[in-house]
Amino acid sequence: MEAGGSAPRGVTLTRQELADRAASLAAQGVYIGTSSWKYPGWCGMLYDRARYEYRGKFAEARFKRDCLREYAEVFKTVCVDAAYYTFPSQQYLESMVNQTPDDFVFGLKVTDTNGP
Repeated sequence: MEAGGSAPRGVTLTRQELADRAASLAAQGVYIGTSSWKYPGWCGMLYDRARYEYRGKFAEARFKRDCLREYAEVFKTVCVDAAYYTFPSQQYLESMVNQTPDDFVFGLKVTDTNGP
């Protein structure tokens, strides 16, 4: 996917094909993912919009809370940008771990001025 969530021209993969390729690479020690996972613009491509609708409207709070689980069905890693500004709390980190499979890998983007 290109920045902004669109697939590069000439490349068409289904969600399942992308998941299969990501899993195959991860099995070889090569992890591909994105710099975050909370992009509503990926609904219909990576995310099932219907999962996040409530009373006929897109529930952004629900999406932000729950979309990592669906992201992890496709990708095996993600970069957690939130750590760049302030290191996430243990509760936040546990919440992310609880939404992902055991083989999922997190990368934390941090600076030399923040840390545990």
